[in-house]
Amino acid sequence: MDTATLAFLLSAPITVFQSPTAPFHTFRIPSLINTSKNTLIAFAEARQSQSDAAQNAIVLRTSTTQGATWSPIKTIAQPKGGSYNNPTIVETPKGTLILHYQHYPANTHEYDVQPGLSGEKTVQTFQITSSDQGKSWTKPTNFTAQIKHPKAHTLASGPGIGIVLTKGKHPGRIIIPYNQRIDKRWFVNMAISDNNGKSWHQGKTVPASPEYQPNEVQVVELASGAILLNARNQAPDKFRLTALSQDQGESFDSAHPNADLIDPTCQGSILRLTWPRGNHPGVIAFSNPNRINARENGTIKFSLDEGNSWGNPCLIEPGSFQYSCLAMVNRDTLGILYEHVENNQYQILFRAVKIN
Repeated sequence: MDTATLAFLLSAPITVFQSPTAPFHTFRIPSLINTSKNTLIAFAEARQSQSDAAQNAIVLRTSTTQGATWSPIKTIAQPKGGSYNNPTIVETPKGTLILHYQHYPANTHEYDVQPGLSGEKTVQTFQITSSDQGKSWTKPTNFTAQIKHPKAHTLASGPGIGIVLTKGKHPGRIIIPYNQRIDKRWFVNMAISDNNGKSWHQGKTVPASPEYQPNEVQVVELASGAILLNARNQAPDKFRLTALSQDQGESFDSAHPNADLIDPTCQGSILRLTWPRGNHPGVIAFSNPNRINARENGTIKFSLDEGNSWGNPCLIEPGSFQYSCLAMVNRDTLGILYEHVENNQYQILFRAVKIN
């Protein structure tokens, strides 16, 4: 990948999840990873309606052809009642896949669940793992008490991906970003594991002025060892919110708007593509609907200065574009899995972006 100038070759879209596909009505909330054994895995919520809590299962499809073809849909988590939400994937240094998701009790939604760590109407967070490239998964483990604030009504991992740190005092540390709501205010913090996901602890709440409401969130490690946070702003200001951690996710400075990254209040994705090497800068990619008043104009922007500025835009989808997730397909190719609404039906599409 030549980082002096960036040029792009965009593939045709491939439909990975098409709504409806029996027995599911709607697919939403994409998560994508390319494993250490070069298996692309696409995750989504499989719903019985377009509602956020519609008896959602968690499903996946895999590709060993760099996204050209995909396996049949496989259900890996099916609630006995209620809904599963916000699939967020990460791979440990030993090659184990960790997936986090949350459970909303039956007949509840985001604004009527009760606060707390337990109870019939509380949101719970679960983890499942796979050691065989997503072919099989463990039974779920409930990590609510380790990850959720005792006063929080909601909590949501990502959605998207977690990261594994490579620098600083805790190489191998796993971070999965979360947002939570206490009363009517959202905040974000990190779920942190230093033992490959066997246990977790909470990083401190990311400070934010009252006019900002950090919500769905992703993170990326910087060359300095700092962590850059990028969050949806659940407030009138139409910019992404960013913040920096200098202590490997335990705390962050205040979240503030980034003028380079406009946003219509939607989820976004951020990913490290390359590290700085010699005279070549590192490359970080960010995707979202690049518009203030509509979820459309899906764009990937690139930073060649460790997230200080964003440019080199690559237009992915001029029309409907909602949630997305980025993953490297090979050394010179970036993959994007994203929502596109057509005739009031959600499709989750995959495109490859060759970077020259």
